[in-house]
Amino acid sequence: MIALGARVEPLAVADPLGLPSLERELVHEWLVWDAWVSGKRRVDLHPLVLSSGAHRDAVGVAERAWALVSAAADRAASDAGERARYRLHPDVERLAAAARRGNDAGSVARVDLLLREDGRFVACEVNADCPRGYNETLALPRLARAAGLGRGAAGSRGVLRDPTCIAARLADRLVERSGGPGSPRGVVALAYATAYAEDLQVSALLERLVVERGGRAVRVAPTALAAADGGGVAVRGERVGALYRFYPVEWMAGQKNIDALARATADGALTSMSSFACIHAQSKLAMARAFAHDRAGAAAVFPETVAFADLSLEELAREREAWVVKRDLSRVGDHVFVGALTTPEDFGEILAEVADVERRCAEQPVSGRAGQAWIAQRFVPQASLPTPWGPRLVTLGVYLLDGAFAGYFARLSPTSHCSHDALVLPVFVEDEVPAGAPRDARRAEAHP
Repeated sequence: MIALGARVEPLAVADPLGLPSLERELVHEWLVWDAWVSGKRRVDLHPLVLSSGAHRDAVGVAERAWALVSAAADRAASDAGERARYRLHPDVERLAAAARRGNDAGSVARVDLLLREDGRFVACEVNADCPRGYNETLALPRLARAAGLGRGAAGSRGVLRDPTCIAARLADRLVERSGGPGSPRGVVALAYATAYAEDLQVSALLERLVVERGGRAVRVAPTALAAADGGGVAVRGERVGALYRFYPVEWMAGQKNIDALARATADGALTSMSSFACIHAQSKLAMARAFAHDRAGAAAVFPETVAFADLSLEELAREREAWVVKRDLSRVGDHVFVGALTTPEDFGEILAEVADVERRCAEQPVSGRAGQAWIAQRFVPQASLPTPWGPRLVTLGVYLLDGAFAGYFARLSPTSHCSHDALVLPVFVEDEVPAGAPRDARRAEAHP
């Protein structure tokens, strides 16, 4: 049996979030308002523990994956034919081009990894535009320690370290881009979909962190940003120095303020996290284009990924259990069809519908909000981990800030389809304790 470098370590308390004090802290201190989905908990405190070797493997795969999709995005930016493959709305392409002219290249991304049966990680997609999970990365490790992690946990063999610092570093970066304490370059605008509480919780948390660091922040709808007198953009009459979007850039197509945003970005008066230029890396098509450009390099970190149109429907139907079909800008598991989890009849209908969309997109220019580019990706048989909820598969999200590791976001699911109802756990790295070290060295430590 292959030794896996990941495990779920049960806490002494079977249902730690059943303790009223911990559940209250989750909701009121850390603003996790969507902790339940369909009558079941979406978060829990029994941690996923990575060995130091598994941690190094995960970070290496994620950073190489990011480099590959970033290179694909650069090729799209410099080649009109390559860029056309992504079928993005003209407004979106305009914002991306403006970011490149203004040298606005900041990125906050999350690379999602699957744990293969051989114990190694492989990247199945990259979320380069506006990944979520910051509230959970702060709340869950702290609550796991409060529930007893590190105090005689049965499976612990070393020092358990919380390696995740993405929320704090992102807030630092936003304050820095606003000019430092007091935000002299302009307020930090936190744009989000104002109809959704789960989006508000992310923006409200970042607002708190920015203010704690001396910055000034305001939560806004993406349409509230307007041209400022003398250049740049403003919200309610106050100049904006830095923009954080928890709002997909493709959703901004058609907004009346696109001219103002593009102008301010190209002039260097507005900087965004993530940069508008990250949209091509966000597209799942970037993985297919990485294979087309550097097959050996891409195969080292991704499952085989190709543009949907490059395979015949007969091949996909015949090898149904070997393929996953995905839409380019789908998020949270939407528009992801796993052949192995789908009947032949249903998969055939899905393939026919996607082929029809591809045909229509090829026949006419992109219009409306956006076109659709679909990919097919080889199915990855995953290692199953024993957990308090039964056997589960892990999707390990690796946060990268400007391409460098900044933490984890782990989700468990009973099948090879990780969606909004997957179970989110805290992640710790287990560093080995030198021989002869005292037993009290075996404890859970916070990230500095």
